[in-house]
Amino acid sequence: MPDRRTISDVDEWFAVRMADVAARERTCWEEYLVTIRGANTAAYEQAEQLAWRRLRRSTAQLAHDRRRDAFERDRAVAEIRGLRLAG
Repeated sequence: MPDRRTISDVDEWFAVRMADVAARERTCWEEYLVTIRGANTAAYEQAEQLAWRRLRRSTAQLAHDRRRDAFERDRAVAEIRGLRLAG
């Protein structure tokens, strides 16, 4: 049986995925801020570097997830429209 997805189905899936990524990004930033707030100077100097590295890793992973989901959306739309992707 052929796949009966529509472009609006794909757009809905993509919107849900982007909302999930945005929520994960907010969580990453909140974790970073909790780590660095309220610490004394010595604790801040030690915790901030590790928290910043963790935040950078997390945001890099989220950027990758966004690019992957955008590619999957484009691929699905192209399939629905009957276009062949190069490559």
